[in-house]
Amino acid sequence: MLSQSAMDVYFYVCDLVNGRSRWSAVAVEEFDLKDEYMEASDWMWLCRIHPEDQNKFVKNLEQMMLGQTDDVHHCEYRIRNRSGQYVWIRSRGVLRRDAAGNPASFAVVLRNMGLSPKYDSTTNLYTIHEFRSRLYETLSRPEQSGGILLFDIDDFSRINGSHDYAFGNQVLRAFAEKLLAMHLPGYLFRMDGDKFAYWMDEAEPEDLEIVFSRYSTAATELRVGEEEIPLVLTGGYVLYPADGNRAEDLHRRLEVAMNTAKRTAPGSLCAYSEEMYRDEQRLNALRSAIHQAVHHSFEGFSLQYQPQLNSKTGVCTAAEAILNWSSGDYPNVTHEELMAALEDSGDILTVGRWALEHAMNQVRQWQLLVPNFGISMDISSRQIIQKSFLESVCQMAVQYELQPNTLCLELNNGCYAAGDRHLSDLTRILRSHDIMVALDGFSPEWFSLEMLRKLNPRWVKLSSDFAGDAADAANPALPALLALFHQLGVHVCIKGIASVPQDQLAKRAGADFVQGSLYTVPLSADEFFEKYLDRQWVCEH
Repeated sequence: MLSQSAMDVYFYVCDLVNGRSRWSAVAVEEFDLKDEYMEASDWMWLCRIHPEDQNKFVKNLEQMMLGQTDDVHHCEYRIRNRSGQYVWIRSRGVLRRDAAGNPASFAVVLRNMGLSPKYDSTTNLYTIHEFRSRLYETLSRPEQSGGILLFDIDDFSRINGSHDYAFGNQVLRAFAEKLLAMHLPGYLFRMDGDKFAYWMDEAEPEDLEIVFSRYSTAATELRVGEEEIPLVLTGGYVLYPADGNRAEDLHRRLEVAMNTAKRTAPGSLCAYSEEMYRDEQRLNALRSAIHQAVHHSFEGFSLQYQPQLNSKTGVCTAAEAILNWSSGDYPNVTHEELMAALEDSGDILTVGRWALEHAMNQVRQWQLLVPNFGISMDISSRQIIQKSFLESVCQMAVQYELQPNTLCLELNNGCYAAGDRHLSDLTRILRSHDIMVALDGFSPEWFSLEMLRKLNPRWVKLSSDFAGDAADAANPALPALLALFHQLGVHVCIKGIASVPQDQLAKRAGADFVQGSLYTVPLSADEFFEKYLDRQWVCEH
């Protein structure tokens, strides 16, 4: 491992009892050393350090040997390479002592900072390399406390997709400049991709929450040139030492907190908890199991169907096809867990096509008996940004000879961030092929009336708790909203109805269709036909 180390990382290990050391091959090459194995190499190394940095280096080692730094070495200095040029080196080391407490061995990792820049060229923020370095350094010192916030830009890929990567970099630069202009009392870092970190010493949870709120407000008001580019941020945070005192653990827990927020409440901030970590471990194992199932002929996957009932007659005129998966090790996977795992792994593209094809095949069989019966299915943002998606959906609709306007694609919340231009093109093309679009989980914060006019969806699906519960029956918000949709020629289905009061509230408000566990849980194709379609077929014949 030492001999084959990366070109920007160097290692050496020293036996302090006999003075013998072992150096990585790249270190020997870069700094023109005698050999990988050397005696008394400390003097040889010190001679190569810049004269202005030698005292700092020696003092740091002395403090470590005397036990003043918890047997940890951390130092930055300039050293001469084989070309005679001085390069900045970040040196981290750990001292091991024998049973009597005397120094026994010393292992060091060196990183060439010239190859790992301190500042990001796009945003002028500190880099992820600087973040990791400061994290190691801070946690190596006792009695340090603070908080770190990690956040990213939701669906940033849509900006690169609808413009180009150069414009995406302009957005990141403008965003970073806007954050820096706030002059908040912490450090800001550009992490991987569209992720950012904010670090504040001695921070309390409310400090990080205030920072995230201010950053989120700034993100919604971003302009690049003459164009408005509103961004949505999702983040998580940790506190140290409460949430960990090892750099690797703390960084991982930051990712867990942010990923949890992205799955459960996009656009929000989550504090890390041990429960999140357990959930993340389960999701990782679940993601792996599902990935294996996909590549074993979709083993364990199935579709279930939930009726969409006419609110006035109670007749079932359409069904939502709901993707399901289970195995011996995972018998009770929820639909939300399944979709999160598929989205994270990218398997949603393969499985989504499989599910659409099976749903179309099934509804075609039902249409032979009950003409014009409809089918709908949830579609994710990962699917709609694929250029081949529209083409394949339209081809399958022709292949299975579906009746016009009986296939409905339900765009979930994540799809809204694709922007009105992309969604407008998508709905226009689908309408030209007699395929309907529904806005599932309609969110007023994403939409203006102008955007609704452009999309011109046939359907909107609202959650049963959109306007409160039965205690809010006198609240005019829901009836007024449904009246607006009806004026625009949009049908409304209220989903998730689980109680009689919710059913009554939805019907009084003017819902066209209702859906939920009050009427039935999702059923297999045979169970669904027997309960809802067999009677219609008999009546018509």
